[in-house]
Parts: sequence; C-alpha cells; structure tokens
Amino acid sequence: MIIVCPSCSARYKFDETKLGDRPSARTKCAKCGSAIEIENPLLGAMTLPPGALPQVAPPVVAPPPPPAPPPAPPVDEKIKTQARRIPGVAPEDATSTGKDLIKAGLVELPKDKRYSIAVLQGVSTGQIFPLAKVRTTMGRAGADITIDDAEASRVHAAVEILGEHAILRDLGSTNGTFVDMDRIEQHVLNNQNEFRIGSHVLMFIVTEVE
Repeated sequence: MIIVCPSCSARYKFDETKLGDRPSARTKCAKCGSAIEIENPLLGAMTLPPGALPQVAPPVVAPPPPPAPPPAPPVDEKIKTQARRIPGVAPEDATSTGKDLIKAGLVELPKDKRYSIAVLQGVSTGQIFPLAKVRTTMGRAGADITIDDAEASRVHAAVEILGEHAILRDLGSTNGTFVDMDRIEQHVLNNQNEFRIGSHVLMFIVTEVE
C-alpha cells in the first residue's frame, strides 16, 4: 500500500501485512520527521466506524386501492353481449340510452345494408315497411308503422338500429311484445327474426347493398 506524509506529502510504499491484527500503526516521515498514522486496510474493510449504521431503505407502502365503481343497472345479458360489438357505442348506452343517442344524432343507418319489417300474419299480411330511420315505432295509431290490430297499443314497440345490430324494444304496451312465445322488454334482432305484436307476426329483414 502507499502511505502519504500529511506534512510534506512524501509518498512511501508500505507492506500492510506488517500490521497483522493491529488496527493501526505509527511511523515517521524520513523526509520531514512528521508522524504518519497508518490504518490497517483489511480491518477497515470489515468494520464500520463508531456510530455508523448501514443505510436501510424505508418500507414501501402501497397506495390504497381505488373505490369500487357503483354497480351498473341491470341489462339484458344477450343485448349487452351483442352491443359490445357496436363500434363507438358502449353496451350500457346501446341498451339503456339508445333513444338518447338517436335523438342526439350520434348513430345513423349503415350505408351497406337496408332494413325492413314484413308482416307475416294479421290484417296487413304481405305488407313490407322499409326502415328509413335509426328508430322506427310500431303501433295502432301515431306510430311510424301503423298496425291495424285492436290488441296493439297506440305506440306499442320500436326497432332501433345501433351500428351493425338492431334492438326491438317494448314501449310499455298493454298486451306485450313477444319473441318465440316469450314476452320481452328488449331483444337483439338478427336477419329474419320474427316477433309478435297483438295478433300480428312480423319479420325483421336485413338486405346487403352491393
């Protein structure tokens, strides 16, 4: 090891093995006669100075988890599943507030499809009603499609086109809207699906436009 005189900065080569187990030793500078304190480097590497403690990082405290969001309102699961595929329309919007989206002009009919309602059974059998709007109402009076049926309410049900999907909604009718014998409040319609209003059986038809 190299030792340096603190007074004249003279440098000397010193064999540290001569220190043995001693923590330090003292010698004189051959140039100026000043005392030079020699620390044992082997013991210094193994011990800490008095009062020195190893640095310990403070414990990491995880932040509390964010509060859970409020539960979503109950939604027909089949409609919710289909609505996930509607670009730009959230499932809860497509099922619960579709009417609001339509009023706001946020949705429009797809350009590559044509939609219509055909009457399969009832007084108007054989009639076909094109759907020119994203929301079309059906009923006995005051609706977009008039159904001459005493069992139908004035504004009985509606078909809403949301993206690539159509949703049939009952509008609080007295006698109900039915799909496959089941009374529904809302139901996803696919091409050639049938539903019943009063004594009328209707079919939802989707035609591809080339």
